[in-house]
Amino acid sequence: MSELKRKFTDFSSRGLTKDDMRYQASKKRMATVFIILSVLLIAAIALYLYSRTFAKMNPLIEAGIPIAEGSLGLVMARALPHLYGMIGAAVVLAFVSLSFQTVTQSRVLTPSMIGFDAVFVGTQTLIVFFLGARHPLFSNPFVNYIVTAGIMVVVSMFMFGAILRRQRNNIVFLLMFGLVLGGIVRSGSTYLQLLMTEGDFFQVMAATSVNVNNMNINIIWMVLPIIAAVVIATLIRHRRYNVMSLGPEQAKGLGIAYEREMRINLIIIAVGMSVATAMIGSLTFLGLLAVNASREIFKTYRHLPLFIGSAMMATLVLVAGQGVMEMMLGAIPVTVIIDLVGCTYVFYLILKENRV
Repeated sequence: MSELKRKFTDFSSRGLTKDDMRYQASKKRMATVFIILSVLLIAAIALYLYSRTFAKMNPLIEAGIPIAEGSLGLVMARALPHLYGMIGAAVVLAFVSLSFQTVTQSRVLTPSMIGFDAVFVGTQTLIVFFLGARHPLFSNPFVNYIVTAGIMVVVSMFMFGAILRRQRNNIVFLLMFGLVLGGIVRSGSTYLQLLMTEGDFFQVMAATSVNVNNMNINIIWMVLPIIAAVVIATLIRHRRYNVMSLGPEQAKGLGIAYEREMRINLIIIAVGMSVATAMIGSLTFLGLLAVNASREIFKTYRHLPLFIGSAMMATLVLVAGQGVMEMMLGAIPVTVIIDLVGCTYVFYLILKENRV
């Protein structure tokens, strides 16, 4: 008690109020958490690189099989693009998930519920069905990504323009429309895939079954600048997110053009989701887990530390989880574990909010 009184006296002598004291203590706590997360991230990256290189080469060395000179460099050349892709996808998913939860005023929603992944599958299916798997719109990974991402953004902008109009906050109806649209597109894609030739069908399945183990590394160097643009565009708006988290009426009272900001944010979310979905596939619950874990750890309404913390948490979970799965020779895909934990956590959040 005497130590606490001494600290309080010190702060009072400097003219600091209790709110100032809480803020100073919160900043120190955040700095400690960021240091711990940084150390864990470095360890996770080291584990992943070890699992992709030495963990696979050591059995060959122990068996007396000679390793060709330069093999390590070749393995690293294949492992690093996957690492960059996982980091980029994890960061952009964390950013768009937090901004989406702020816009929707709900901790149990993710951007995937609007149907971005279904639009991605439907676009690939339509291209192959009408033009064939050899058409440049499908066979060229850069052209394919530009077309697919463009269609996803156009569809999302049409949804936002048609539903979020006349200065009304119809975000709940937008989510319902997205769920219905996703179901229709998935059903139509499945039907068209049944009508395809066997070769075209397998081409579509290979293009739409991208995941952490089957990442589309051909577009990584093209999408990394887009990811950086999404991250920067989101970070420079972090103070607006602080105000928008208070709710539509309070935000309007504080001078925020809420409907305009909501449309801009949803377009940024659409671009970010198109990047992540085209590169690494659907990771529905990764952003949700990272954002809610960050909220519980940092205990703040400020979005700047939440954005950074969520990105670090998502990267840690994805990279460390993939490293462990690689050590287990890919016995269980890391996405299965993430979805299992994510579903369980969503049920917990729903029950918790109902009790409140």
